[in-house]
Amino acid sequence: MSVQLRRNPQRDGSSIKITTDGEEDVRTLRFFLLIAAATVSLRAQTADQPLTNVEIESMLTAGFPESTILLRIQKAAHFGLLDLDASTSALIRLKNEGASEQILNAVVWAEPFGALWKEAQAAAQQIAQEKKVEDQAVPGLPDRAGVYFRGSSGWVGLSSFMFWAPFYSGWAWMHRRHEYSVPVGNAHSELQIAEGRPSFYVRMRNASEVWQIVRATLRNDQRELRLVSGPGFDQTENIPASQVLDVRMTHVAGSIFTLRPNAQLEPGEYALCTGVPGGPGLDLCYSFGIRP
Repeated sequence: MSVQLRRNPQRDGSSIKITTDGEEDVRTLRFFLLIAAATVSLRAQTADQPLTNVEIESMLTAGFPESTILLRIQKAAHFGLLDLDASTSALIRLKNEGASEQILNAVVWAEPFGALWKEAQAAAQQIAQEKKVEDQAVPGLPDRAGVYFRGSSGWVGLSSFMFWAPFYSGWAWMHRRHEYSVPVGNAHSELQIAEGRPSFYVRMRNASEVWQIVRATLRNDQRELRLVSGPGFDQTENIPASQVLDVRMTHVAGSIFTLRPNAQLEPGEYALCTGVPGGPGLDLCYSFGIRP
């Protein structure tokens, strides 16, 4: 392939033009380089702020090609990272800045794609405000969802486990057992508390309003929960009422609640349980023990 430099006279002086046997290939290469540059620029922009009318005005003022501006709008719409204004006054301003009909139409087309970003921003602001209120109400409470106890050494998270009573119904029916025990862990919970009516702090969005404390039994170095089953295969399994204690739930701030047993707890092992939405018979439990 031969390359030749030719100087062509223009009104404002002379210019240099490159002509080759593969000039079309060069133009194609420049086109793809332009796309790559615009894509890299967009990815840098998506990591920070969404595309706005102000940025489009800046590109128009800088003399960006129409195709580049359209590509930026299209890519921003694809990622949902834009905050465009397609009102009449905003479109007039863009037109005065030199926006073509295609650019104005692209702004009108892309504006709805920014609704998700705006909703996310509003939700993030609301969460940040709630977090600020929560931090003021309960300083130092861990951010992770869960159940916590504040001891002398600071906040301690309770270990959790899932408990699905219907899972054991077939076993109980085959063995013709009316009462049986289900192992849920080692002999003693990691958290051992000295006071009989401890207060637990729950950080959990959309937390259930129904919580109960279940007394666990100890056998063969394991904690077990007792279940009572009816005579039929389709009977519902329940924890005996004698093993269940009610708790008082109090809202503190945002997604933070306190749970406290209504009565004094005797020394032993317990599980603080609540139902899992959408899971019939499925409970999320947090274990703890009361020291003698």
